[in-house]
Amino acid sequence: MLDCSFTDVENKYGAPYYFIHRADLVKLLVTAAQENDRIVVRTGCRVESYDFGRPSVTLSTGETLGADLVVCADGIKSRVRDIINRRPLPPQDTGDVAYRILVPAAPLLEDPQMAHLVRDPWAVHWMGPEGHAVGYPLREGELYNIIIDVTHASDLGEPLPDEGQVWKSARSNAELVNRFKDWCPEVRKLCAMTGEYLKWKLADFDQLDHWVHEIGKVCLLADSCHPMMPYMAQGAAQATEDAAALAAALRACDSVPKALQAYEKQRKPRCTYVARNTRVLQQWLHLYDGPARDQRDQMMRRDHGGNPMFWGCSKRRDWLFGHDARRLDADMSIPAMPPMPPDEARVYDKMDDMRRKL
Repeated sequence: MLDCSFTDVENKYGAPYYFIHRADLVKLLVTAAQENDRIVVRTGCRVESYDFGRPSVTLSTGETLGADLVVCADGIKSRVRDIINRRPLPPQDTGDVAYRILVPAAPLLEDPQMAHLVRDPWAVHWMGPEGHAVGYPLREGELYNIIIDVTHASDLGEPLPDEGQVWKSARSNAELVNRFKDWCPEVRKLCAMTGEYLKWKLADFDQLDHWVHEIGKVCLLADSCHPMMPYMAQGAAQATEDAAALAAALRACDSVPKALQAYEKQRKPRCTYVARNTRVLQQWLHLYDGPARDQRDQMMRRDHGGNPMFWGCSKRRDWLFGHDARRLDADMSIPAMPPMPPDEARVYDKMDDMRRKL
């Protein structure tokens, strides 16, 4: 039987597994940067243009900043990605929308049916037709974080515009309550607690041609070159690995262009593989009731390559958590992909067929 308790994660992989509020993580990073005399954090300005040969960036203030290397970590809507790859590479709609919700944990602790969600520091998944929810405690049990992902077709909330993120107020609480009215009591109660939440479209794109500009002095990092759905909780993790690998390459190589070549060679295949696996999980997490779902629930119990959950196979889990991005000579082999659901059960293939007909 499968053991996913993660109680040995620190001994086995060299670091603990943390649940952390995004704002707290940002604060830690900013504090660390401010304590380093060699780092200057600038806010209230945008990069207006790049000089890839020098290299340098010109800010909206009119100031031009030169450097030996420019790292573009400008997100999924990166302005540099198209230039480096010499073709338009817009984000692709994945078919899902996400709701991120934070609620106080005190009411959960007062409810005997819900208290375990806070007292036991686990990430709990609830899966159902065209949607799933994930919950876990934050700030030592002060808050409870809920992420709900559903297909566009089954979302009862107000449609999102094509661009940007939208905060929704408590008036839309009924939409989530109605959407999950037939789910288990825990999910129904969490939806009923919802006040303000953030809702956005999930997007990604397939592997890029290049992460590094041809001159060899400018590179992409994180979501600008490998955005991925949150279904493996690897977005921030892979961005951190990028930074570690880039720093290691700069120390090991005798020039910036050589370092960037080593960085791209190590990171691109790994991140592409992780991102593609989030698409596999998307299919399995959102199955309708039926034989494929029953098969999934049985396979999830066993530690083997046929387990549709990526971390449900110890070989894949070791590959994911045991990698040291600081080692340029690390084993770069890629595990076999988990299986996909049977063709007739795939929710997103049916949606694509419907779109083509329309």
